[in-house]
Amino acid sequence: MKQFYSLIACLLLVATPAFAQKAQVVRRASTTLERPTVLPATNITSNAFTANWNPVPGAEAYCVYVYIKDVAPSDGEYTIVDEDFNGIDFGSLIEPAGGDEYGVNLSEMGYAFTYGWEAYAYPNFVPSMVAGLLYSPYLDLENNGGNYRVHLTTYANRDDQIRVESHGSGEKQVVVYTVGIDDYQSTGMSTQTLDFDNGTRDLFFSAINVTAQVGQADYIDRVQVTQDLLAGDVVYTNIAADEAVMAEDDWGTPITSKRFTLNSNYLNGKTEVYYDVYAAVEDWSTPNGSTPYTLVTSPYSQKVLVNLQDRTSEVVEDPFSGIADIKTTNLPTDDNYYDLTGRRVANPTPGIYIHQGKKVVIK
Repeated sequence: MKQFYSLIACLLLVATPAFAQKAQVVRRASTTLERPTVLPATNITSNAFTANWNPVPGAEAYCVYVYIKDVAPSDGEYTIVDEDFNGIDFGSLIEPAGGDEYGVNLSEMGYAFTYGWEAYAYPNFVPSMVAGLLYSPYLDLENNGGNYRVHLTTYANRDDQIRVESHGSGEKQVVVYTVGIDDYQSTGMSTQTLDFDNGTRDLFFSAINVTAQVGQADYIDRVQVTQDLLAGDVVYTNIAADEAVMAEDDWGTPITSKRFTLNSNYLNGKTEVYYDVYAAVEDWSTPNGSTPYTLVTSPYSQKVLVNLQDRTSEVVEDPFSGIADIKTTNLPTDDNYYDLTGRRVANPTPGIYIHQGKKVVIK
């Protein structure tokens, strides 16, 4: 199961220089972490609550996630996420806005109406469209054997190349496709449907126009993700998270709670939300190839149901079966670091990278 969080930001560690070499020996961490025991939420209001859990011995940080839940009423193709970036209402094709920040959290800025969208590589903006390296939210796509579809609408030039990377189970899956538009147009809108089969409960993907030229259209206009579901299939949609809850404060007191105030736009009218937690630590006694530590993560905790209307909360049965009580992360096939355009980086400097199939932040 893929664990998702920004590791360096979560543990506030500084990168070491020797990242480029791929390790030759698989090693298992000597450290293990127990699965967190979660507790009912407290201080519940119509749009906020405090998540609670017991301390996990040896943990250095916790990652906490909040979801809404949907159940497929019948067999069919369902939309998991649909984002059209209609919150972007500035800039123009003649004079695009942006281009002065390396990364932008589109959801926090109100440019995206669903949670968790980000753009990097100095993104530009025109109404309802974004140009740059787009990252999706974390998505629950483990139903249907992990098979899912991305429907990507772009405003680009004929024969531009769009690269989409799916970071789910196993090795990342990469699709590069050629933009096709009407013969009488050199630039225009087009939609491409891409199929992937590595879906997990915490998948993310990226998309970028790899042939984009300065001053030419290379925008992403809409992203839809769909999946074939059976009646009764459950989908959890992430609507909030804190991936950097340190296990102790500056005085050594355990931290075992996190307050969330929810964006009502992400609730979709629901009055019930869920949260879960997992713990993380770096085992420096067991080097992982060229990295001087081995990443250790606990399994996800059970989920906690929070009823915002009734102001009640309870721990519910874990909907994900077959999870062991203790989990360590073994050496991955690829131990290299990559920048957000997919290029390998031998000596990462502070910034955001992809490492072992996860987004990480090096301070």
